This record gives sequence, C-alpha cells and structure tokens, in this order.
Amino acid sequence: MSSKVSKLVRIALAASIAASGAVAVTAFTTTAAVAATSAVDGQITRSEVIARAQYWLDKGLTYNQGGSYPDSSGRNYRTDCSGYVSMAWHLGTSLTTQSLPGYSTEISRADLKPGDILNSFYDHVILFEKWDDAAHTKFSYYSFGSTPVKHYSNISINAATFDSHPNGDYKAFRYKKIVDDAVTPPNGGAASRVDFNGDGKVDIAGKLSDGQLLMWAGNGNGTASTSGYSLVPSGNFGSVTDMVAADFNGDGKTDVAGKFSDGQLLMWAGNGNGTASASGYAMWPGTGFGAVSGLLAADFNGDGKVDIAGKTSDGQLLMWPGNGNGTVNGAAGNTMLTSGNFGSVTDMVSADFNNDGKADVGGKFSDGQLLMWAGNGSGTVSTSGYSMLASGNFAPVSDLVAGDFNNDGKADVAGKLSDGQLLMWAGNGNGTVSTSGYSMLASGNFAPVSGLI
Repeated sequence: MSSKVSKLVRIALAASIAASGAVAVTAFTTTAAVAATSAVDGQITRSEVIARAQYWLDKGLTYNQGGSYPDSSGRNYRTDCSGYVSMAWHLGTSLTTQSLPGYSTEISRADLKPGDILNSFYDHVILFEKWDDAAHTKFSYYSFGSTPVKHYSNISINAATFDSHPNGDYKAFRYKKIVDDAVTPPNGGAASRVDFNGDGKVDIAGKLSDGQLLMWAGNGNGTASTSGYSLVPSGNFGSVTDMVAADFNGDGKTDVAGKFSDGQLLMWAGNGNGTASASGYAMWPGTGFGAVSGLLAADFNGDGKVDIAGKTSDGQLLMWPGNGNGTVNGAAGNTMLTSGNFGSVTDMVSADFNNDGKADVGGKFSDGQLLMWAGNGSGTVSTSGYSMLASGNFAPVSDLVAGDFNNDGKADVAGKLSDGQLLMWAGNGNGTVSTSGYSMLASGNFAPVSGLI
C-alpha cells in the first residue's frame, strides 16, 4: 500500500466480510517451494504468478510496510500489497501502487486473467486469480491488505468495495511481461483439431453447389489460402446435408463425417495430405440421423475419443459417443442438456472456448445472440448459455465454424456473411470472442460455399 492501513479500516474490513454471506476467505495450509522458471524482471507465465502468490499465502505473513520477506529463491520483497504483487510478478524491486502502472498496460475488467491486478492508485492493489462464474460477475483474488495474506472467492465484480476501498477507485492492469500458459486443448486436442494437410495449422473446408468439397489451407495467423482445392478427388457431396470434421478413427489424421437426407451417417477417412478417401463408410448402423442437424464433433465425455452431437427437431441436444475406430455408439443419443431447448439455435459450433480442458457448445439465435454452453466433461453441458459477444450481432453470420485459427491457444469462431466475406472473431480464452470480426480471406468469395467445417 502507499499508506498504512489503520486498525479502524481493518476492523471495517472484518465486519464487511462477516456481514456478507457471498464472500469466502480461503485458508491454504500446504506450503510448497515454487520453482522459478522465470528470470527476475523477465517473462513470466500466469500459472507461475499464481503459484508465487500462493507461496506467501501459505506462509501466513504479517503485514508490515517496513518489513520484508523472501520468495522461494531468497529475494526479499516488502510485506505489503504492492510488495506482494511485485513478488508474484518476480520483479527486481518492490514497487508501490503508484509505480505498478508503469510496468503494466491498462485493460478492461472483462479481459482480466490470472495474474492481472486491480489497482487503486493511492491506496491498494489486489491480484486477480480467476473468474468464478461463466458470466464473469464473480471472481477470486489474493490480497495483502491486512494480516495475514488472504485469498477471497465468490466476490461480485460490482461490489461496493474491494478490501474496504471503493470499487470505482480500482483499474485493471496487466504486467507487460506476463504471458499465457501453453494450452493443451481437450484430451490432447489433436483429435478435435481440423488440420487436413498435417501442417499444424487449422484449415477450413466447405462444399459448393455442384457437390465439390474444397479445402482452404490455414496460414496459422487467422487467415486462409485465397483458393480452395479438392478434398475428395472423386465423389459428390451435393447430397450431404450436414458435415463435421475431426479424427474419428484415431489415426492422427482429420476425417470428414456427413449425413444424408435419408439418415445415413458416413465418414470419409483423411489421408493427412489435404485429401480424404473417395468413398465414405457408415459410422452408425441404420438411418436414424435424418432428424439430427447442426452436427458437432469433440470429445464431450472425456474418454479421449471424438463424439458426435447434434440437435433434433424437438429441440433436444444429443450426443453419440465415439468408439475411436470411426464409428459411434449405435444406441440412441445421450441427452447433453438436462433442461432447456435448442430448437431456436440456428448454427452450432464446439470447442474449448473457456480453456478449462472441456469441450463447450456455442450457438447463435435468429436475433443475433451468440451464446456458449459450458461443457462439464461428462457428455453434458451447462443448462443455460451465456453471451460470448459483449457487443455486436451475429444475425447476418451463417455456417459457423470454430478452431484456433490464429494459433494463440484460444478457440476462435469464424463464419460467412451473405456478401461472401469470411470473417473470424478471435477467442479471448475465457468463453468470449472479440466484438468485431476480421477477414480471413485476402481475396475470393465464400458466398457459394456452404456447410463449413
């Protein structure tokens, strides 16, 4: 802090906490050495920042602006709020609430991630740990505003005060040298990644009205090649009404699955070079997929095999578990949604949008809303969806497709407009996407392309 916290303030803080049933103060008792993978004043991952914060929390330190305490490597930091953040960020010196912004970039609260801070310039700073709900209305944080270091959870982002200081005094900042941790998509991610040509970049495919199935190679920076080439040298996809892509047979190559109006579900095996087998074979006995639309592919139940999901005309969201050999379970689909109705969802996509290692479902409504239902990792999703878009309208966007197109470890959403533009909305890694889309295609027109995968 920039000034001492008086006994009166500490008493008020304790009273405030006691009066609020929504506030949880977590005490951790396990003390573990934190291996520093970062250098002093160097790049540091978010997970290391949180681990360093936890290290002092476990020590139960006494607040003292005139005192100091070492991190796990022996470097001393001042034992107050800004000294605590300086230690967590692995800085070379203990900063103050006035000097922390000079090492940081101001961000919106909606963009807060683990290791960022909420800083009250003249009074106090707290270290953001995580959002506690999908709607980003409650969060957890670390604070050294009294004795000992505290960890708070389930705090409303709209609370009147944080640690007895007015909410409005705090601004969100991000350390300039903090970096996101490397993200492993659900269950290794390779099975759900749409990479037809095996170059490690996410591609896009779609069909033309004459039945051709074409692929546009991803460049790994959020753009795709200007022209598409044939994925299936022979064969006609004109009769395929819904398509989805993933590694269904477990050979490490991206396959294509599609259903016909007669209810057949077929798979075309990927060759790993940007082409697929000339003929498809049945993934499911019978012709019961006729009533299923909006196909999705991901490992929804966490068994390491790619499943297929879709909605029925009565609004149910069902899942058919994958067997890992290019087929899905022959039984009726399992319900993914215990309550709610997907009948009004016009386009669906699946990916791990909130980076929790579980496959989620996104969908748009005719009124332009884009919502996400968080996956539970057990073959089900949350009963209610929340908005993925802070502002904007997805009503003019069709043929949604998801993937990490810009290779930043976060799932993005792409789609086409009626004028043929192919746009991408970058994922933020927290279940939301950027408010505006940008062009993935330097030239060309996607208006004749449908069924994007």
